[in-house]
Amino acid sequence: MENAVPARDAARDLYCADAFKASKYPRGFVTIFGSSRIEKDNRACDAQGKCDEVLQQNDRMYAAVKDFAAIWTSRHGRALPVLTGAGPGLMSAGNEGAAAAGGPSVGYTTYYDRPDPPAPANSVRPYVGDPSKAFNAFVSDGLVFTSIAQREAAMIRHSAAIVFTPGGSGTEWEIYQAIETIKSRQQTPVPVYFLGDRSIYWAGLNARLKDLVARRVVRQDEIDPFLRFVATPGDLVDRLSKDLALP
Repeated sequence: MENAVPARDAARDLYCADAFKASKYPRGFVTIFGSSRIEKDNRACDAQGKCDEVLQQNDRMYAAVKDFAAIWTSRHGRALPVLTGAGPGLMSAGNEGAAAAGGPSVGYTTYYDRPDPPAPANSVRPYVGDPSKAFNAFVSDGLVFTSIAQREAAMIRHSAAIVFTPGGSGTEWEIYQAIETIKSRQQTPVPVYFLGDRSIYWAGLNARLKDLVARRVVRQDEIDPFLRFVATPGDLVDRLSKDLALP
């Protein structure tokens, strides 16, 4: 549990993550954030042929994330590998695409196998997670963090570019953490892209950002330079390649 993580363990997370990146992937990653609950097969249609439009959209998004990761990895994965949170859902889609393209498929993760509610910690499993289940099946390399806050910070800190895909409150946390650290110059600016039809997948985010601007708590010119929306995996690869000056 985050409020029980000793400071020495959080510090070890930071130290090990920086050492891992410096020794193996010094240029950083193209980091994909997204839902753990949008699975590969979202059972959009029942046996009678009745379909759920939202689940159909989720199926299309899983395929888009996988395709992006595969195309990116085949072109640039040796220089800038795909990084995800290594869990299920759209994180798995990113790792699956990278693995299918034969490149590194990296994951920074915490524990996704905790019971609900979490079982009491003990000396054998102090953070109530099984390390053998920490990574999805498509991760080729990565780290298991003790602190989820350090894991989130490292994913953003080590990004050469960030790709957001739809998700829940965890992904929203990551979106606003990335926006704030870049907007307020707490981090060197990197490209930030939102994948998928803007009117379908990002209507809520657009409305929220417009409201923040209208209330004069965020300036439009603070976020315009690095927030970009792109509909298809191919377009995303092309635009990111140009942003990062890759052939």
